Amino acid sequence: MKNWLPKLGLAVLYATSAAAATAKHAYEFRSVAITGGGYITGIVGHPTEKNLLYARTDIGSTYRWEQELNKWIPLTDFIGPEDENLLGTESVAMDPTDPNRLYLAQGRYLSSNNSAFFVSDDRGATFTRYPAPFRMGSNEMGRNNGERLAVNPFKPNELWMGTRNAGLMKSSDRAKTWTNVTNFPDAAANGIGITFVIFDPQHEGTIYVGACIPGGLYYTTNGGKTWESIPGQPMQWDPSLLVYPNGTQPQSTAPQPMKAVLASNGALYVTYADYPGPWGVAYGEVHVYNTRTSQWTDITPSANNTVPAPYTPQAFPAGGYCGLSVAADDPDTVVVVSLDRDPGPALDSMYLSRDGGKSWRDVSQLSTPPGSGGFWGHPIAEAALANGTTVPWLSFNWGPRWGGYGAPSPVKGLTKFGWWMTAVLIDPKNSGHVMYGTGATIWATDTISRAEKDSAPEWYIQAQGIEETVTLAMISPREGAHLLSGAGDINGFRHDDLDTPQPMFGLPVFSNLNTLDWAGQRPEVIVRGGPCGHQYPDGCGQAAYSTDGGSGWTKFSTCIPNVNTSSTNPGVMAVDASGKYVVWSSAMSIVSPSVQAVTPPANDSGPYASNDWGETWTSPRGLTVMTPYISADRVQPKTFYAFSSGVWYVSTDGGLSYHDFNARDIGLPKYPGAVPVVSVDKAGEIWLALGSNGVYHTTTFGKRWKRITLKGTVADLITVGAAAPGSKKPALFIRGSPGRPKTSDYGIYRSDDNGSTWERVDDDTHRYGGFNLIQGDPRVYGRVYLGTGGRGLLYADIVPGRSDKQGNVPGTGGI
Repeated sequence: MKNWLPKLGLAVLYATSAAAATAKHAYEFRSVAITGGGYITGIVGHPTEKNLLYARTDIGSTYRWEQELNKWIPLTDFIGPEDENLLGTESVAMDPTDPNRLYLAQGRYLSSNNSAFFVSDDRGATFTRYPAPFRMGSNEMGRNNGERLAVNPFKPNELWMGTRNAGLMKSSDRAKTWTNVTNFPDAAANGIGITFVIFDPQHEGTIYVGACIPGGLYYTTNGGKTWESIPGQPMQWDPSLLVYPNGTQPQSTAPQPMKAVLASNGALYVTYADYPGPWGVAYGEVHVYNTRTSQWTDITPSANNTVPAPYTPQAFPAGGYCGLSVAADDPDTVVVVSLDRDPGPALDSMYLSRDGGKSWRDVSQLSTPPGSGGFWGHPIAEAALANGTTVPWLSFNWGPRWGGYGAPSPVKGLTKFGWWMTAVLIDPKNSGHVMYGTGATIWATDTISRAEKDSAPEWYIQAQGIEETVTLAMISPREGAHLLSGAGDINGFRHDDLDTPQPMFGLPVFSNLNTLDWAGQRPEVIVRGGPCGHQYPDGCGQAAYSTDGGSGWTKFSTCIPNVNTSSTNPGVMAVDASGKYVVWSSAMSIVSPSVQAVTPPANDSGPYASNDWGETWTSPRGLTVMTPYISADRVQPKTFYAFSSGVWYVSTDGGLSYHDFNARDIGLPKYPGAVPVVSVDKAGEIWLALGSNGVYHTTTFGKRWKRITLKGTVADLITVGAAAPGSKKPALFIRGSPGRPKTSDYGIYRSDDNGSTWERVDDDTHRYGGFNLIQGDPRVYGRVYLGTGGRGLLYADIVPGRSDKQGNVPGTGGI
């Protein structure tokens, strides 16, 4: 099956089948700039083609570097919600004989049987998709290793892949079909499996394979007819590594191979750890195997061979090693990176050697200003693109009060050098250019040679175009910033400029920001909530409010019952139109059609109410279900709504009490629940998206409802936006399909006439793995914000003056 992507720089006509007869507008898609926001699991470069680089991610698929545009280009935005599991790349392979050929091994989780190979003859502009006969896990443990997939340079139609549970696999028809290499000595069916396959480009038939187990290195010299364990490989830990104050022992009986690189002189460099990673690693080593003499050498960075000397005292194990790269033009130039030294005090380091590992320079330590106490970091001014555009959210510095992993340096003026730095590349065509990925972004330098003189290289961010966040919440108030968002792992943002990276929200800092709301008549009042992991002595670390549109924040005085530092999701909050009354439910919000709402253990209380920013919380009368399906009227103060388990609830006293109405008595179908979506400027006007029941509408505060969509319409989410010019009806957007099942596709649709007719917004080339959330803009007609589960946050605008009679013609702005 072919999936056609737009050629770079061109607008491509792609007629969507849905609502094609009524489509009138073309849409352009653009990413809301965060720049990174997720784990970069691999960076690879073509051995002969300059600037042909690919970056893979755990949940956001793969990007190609486009030198002329100076940014990364996403390659798989055509993936739809039905294939969400494919929005993660297990491994990338390039044909060394043909730079146009590209192979992606796609599949996020072993629990899904939907994995596939994407095969391209034009560097990812188009793909042919083939189902994989085994499961993949781009977001599983061991995703930091690789590359698992490799092309035989002597037979370019032949690919080999190390799998997690199916052993070593081989394809002779460019990934179309696969057979198991049954004589391979170790299937390694442990969920991690075989982590890398390397062909010797100088000796046909020689292949090196690594499994993430002790003694897991194997080789063949006859194309796989016979296999041998590489003799002399490390089979026990160096005892000198195992002496630490806290007594932590290795989790494996011997070093386990993580990554390997075969240098041009026949040296096979291998990094090792005691656990697959990317977390949980305590020990590691680095070795090199001379394939010509069959000699092994331990080249692990240590106090005896490293400048500057390792920081002491180190209270925790020194971590393992994973990230590895060797210069194409100098087999003695090697970069390795440690893994999981957190919490330190000395954090992970990048090491550079110019003599094949005999001696090392600690690049992270050299890059850090003096006095950091082992907390390696870049000066905050370096958290910027090469052109000087800052990426301010990477400069967060909240010390122990940070609630997520990848805690920043507690040293003022530093942004952390990195964590999970398992993707590192010495550019094959420019060995002065070194890149490394982290759990959040990509850093790069063109002056790595400065480390040889014990000086700091100049670093910059090279992640522009990569957007990998998971959107958990977003709002678009009628004043102030057009968009505020909450994301997984990196808190949230006020987006004053959609096209420029913005600072992260200040204290309290959440690892995830799960809920946002704004006061309809005082849009400068905003509330947010999320897990923190830190107990503040002066307030609730899981909730905050702002009275200046999201620039400054104040913690709520106390949290509601059932929410504490261990809460992974503190639930949903809503603030009334006046900005004085807040309700807070500890039930989990929904961010995916496959995720159901989860209600905490029954405590005979509905959402708690407060009118003093959490000094006191009151359990309401009339609503005893802790439901996530709550919202506030944007016009009438003290008014809140809830729809749960077939009952409609209304409060007009600030959430202290609720009147309940049986759904069938007021014109609603019985339904598990849905978030009430309210009008920005009319009190009591509400919409509900009720799945296969379609969309329902009321202008009477929910006393009477009417279905406004055709029978057969599916609507899982709904939002309102600005009215079309000359209209008094707000634009409606749904995630679903607007009736006429023979011609309708699941996607994003807009209606300008309150549901009578619909136009498709997204299209078959811009699907992004599906959308967790949608949010209309009350000030920009036609605009909708689209939150994804791994491709970041996007906004779609109507292209002025361009009609679209065959469907939507997306621009290339979102690429």
